[in-house]
Amino acid sequence: MKRVFSRITAAILITTTLGACAPSPNSAQESGDVRVLAPMNNSQSSYSLGVIELKGIEDLQTVAGRFVKFFLSPRIVNNRLDGHAPNARFIKNKNGEYIPANEITQQLVTVYAHMQKLAELDEELGAGGVNKWPRDIGVAVKVKGGVRNNAFYDGVTDSMLFVPYTQNGLPIAINGGILAHEHFHSLFYKLVLPESPYKGSVHNRDEFLKITDVNEDLSTRQRLDILPIARPGREMDEDTLHFYYHVAMTRGLNEGLADFWGWMYTGNPDFIAQSLPSEKSTRSLKVADETSVNSLPSRESLLRSLKLFYSSGDNKKMKDYSVGFAYSLATQFSRFMKRLTDIYAKDRKIEPLQARKDLAKILVKTLPKIKEDFKVLSDEYYTSEKFVNALVENFGTLTENECSFLAQVLTNSQELTTETFSCKNGKIEKQAVEKTPAQGEEQ
Repeated sequence: MKRVFSRITAAILITTTLGACAPSPNSAQESGDVRVLAPMNNSQSSYSLGVIELKGIEDLQTVAGRFVKFFLSPRIVNNRLDGHAPNARFIKNKNGEYIPANEITQQLVTVYAHMQKLAELDEELGAGGVNKWPRDIGVAVKVKGGVRNNAFYDGVTDSMLFVPYTQNGLPIAINGGILAHEHFHSLFYKLVLPESPYKGSVHNRDEFLKITDVNEDLSTRQRLDILPIARPGREMDEDTLHFYYHVAMTRGLNEGLADFWGWMYTGNPDFIAQSLPSEKSTRSLKVADETSVNSLPSRESLLRSLKLFYSSGDNKKMKDYSVGFAYSLATQFSRFMKRLTDIYAKDRKIEPLQARKDLAKILVKTLPKIKEDFKVLSDEYYTSEKFVNALVENFGTLTENECSFLAQVLTNSQELTTETFSCKNGKIEKQAVEKTPAQGEEQ
């Protein structure tokens, strides 16, 4: 599918409209609401070209307006993107609609259209006002380390950055699910992480900027992602263990809920695989047996895994491991959210799209609670149980199937079975497990 939409656009021009079209050197004079041809996802999780209306355009030649300000190969100055705007090229047809004349223009109008839809969706879901518009977005980010096929939300500059895409799938800048995923990171960053000591570790910001040519003004640098140094053959002290645990948990939640947001937006559980096929087995929200999605990461398993890898003493590998480990946690959270949404839709006889939006509304209400729970952690650990309980607080009355599923997840997410959870009259109840005396112990 590489350059597939450019080929389709060219075919449309040649076979249907070329005689009625002309280059539009005056597109910069267009403003307001402008009709353009762009590839957008539909209800069948596929993409097709259609005419859409870009709202609030101020300068069509740079595709700048109410929702997006683009930067071509930007750098960072005073914690903001800095650089020139890209120069778009269009052909105007007899109906007054603008057809992108090259691949970069096609990506610009598609990103703008999705940001426009995501801004409207924020308002609908209760997240209006969290983000400021227009969003700063860097395209054609220069790469010096050979890394391609990636997108990145940077909380420090509050921007999205896209590096070149070279695979044969759907370009990342056109993939609505990935755009929604990155957009969710901005919500999580602002609603959960503004005062968190772990916010700089949610992404490998230093590593991303290192492999790209996004030069940064070091006088204003915020070095937030320095992790404690691993020591060969040594166990972690409690403070270091506490820090690494919450780096993994924060990343896992952020990535997993962002994957849920991408599915919520597109309805496609494999939206990532459309652009990155190698990620399908690990990042898909779809599983062969939906009833198997019945647990979330346990505190004990996280601690055990982190201790084991820390003892290797390789700090670079420890940093990479904490990222990879977080993505494995993320898939548990995203599949849990999808399964809960599916049960919600079936039990309440709600259309799938509305069910996804309803769960997204609940999640938006839950994010500030996650922030509060992180603020009062002290020496405690944020657990999957805290996350589920925060969701339930904003859920209202549970159906029996929803309640049973959540109770099962809570029980299965505890490695040390000191408590079990059950459902009674639509409410989750916790019971302590009576210890069975070992042989020879007094009863």
